[in-house]
Amino acid sequence: MAEELPPVVVGVDGSDPSRVALRWAAEEAVLRDRPLRIVYAVGPWACDIPFYPEPMMAESLHEAGRAILEESAEEVRGWHPGLGVTTVLGVEPPAVALRRQAEEAYEVVVGHRGRGGFASLLLGSVSLHMAGYANAPVVVVRDGERTVRREIVVGIDLSKHAAAALRYAFDAAILRQALVRVIFAWCPPEGRYAVLEVGELAVAIRQEAHRIVAPWRERYPDIAVAEDTPRDHPVKTLVEASADADLAVVAARGHTGLRLGSVSHGLIHHARCPVAVVPSGTDGEAGWTRRGHPDRPIV
Repeated sequence: MAEELPPVVVGVDGSDPSRVALRWAAEEAVLRDRPLRIVYAVGPWACDIPFYPEPMMAESLHEAGRAILEESAEEVRGWHPGLGVTTVLGVEPPAVALRRQAEEAYEVVVGHRGRGGFASLLLGSVSLHMAGYANAPVVVVRDGERTVRREIVVGIDLSKHAAAALRYAFDAAILRQALVRVIFAWCPPEGRYAVLEVGELAVAIRQEAHRIVAPWRERYPDIAVAEDTPRDHPVKTLVEASADADLAVVAARGHTGLRLGSVSHGLIHHARCPVAVVPSGTDGEAGWTRRGHPDRPIV
């Protein structure tokens, strides 16, 4: 029997935004031909209070979690009858449960806000900590109108971390038959470096951005690519571009310590489409990249 591919993992909490994330994750699992794993976390904090009626409360919380999981799984089976679906009830804080699942996931999907479980995960200090440390891509799905744009926006800088974001963006584009819009936003230097000729600097940045993207154009020759190097703040530029995109992609920087940088943090809060925060290692690679699609070689 063939080994099962690492799943798309989605966190649910029973809220409407959580259901939006669930639907996006199910569609993503179908696109990537992967199973879907639905996770609900029952935090142990209530049962940690001294003299609290632990057995009764714990069982009640577990029953509620199991009901949400079963309802979510039934919805997915209605949307995509052939999709493999499993559920996990975690008895731990949501951030811990999500990080544990990320160890063997292809990617992890959460909603932008909700009742306080997974759906609001990335807007609190614990959740931002998880996004910075997760070793799989974390996709934050916003509720609202769903319009297919056929465009993937990916923000890069001139560092080695751009490779992981570009890999994810091009792979997402080929599955969706979408254009990849690569954005490197920059601001002219100030202080003693302001004597540099801004025009010459703009040309150099365009050339370097093109050099970074060139290998991905070669590896994905059927994907249309646009390269933008605007003189503006990266968060502002990416948020504006996200209004016309199906997905916005940025890299989590570094391989040790908290990796969620200011750009990814700002984009999560303000983007108008789902946002994928993609981890990378010291060489721009990471363990999740070896969990690729079986029909396409990892490049």
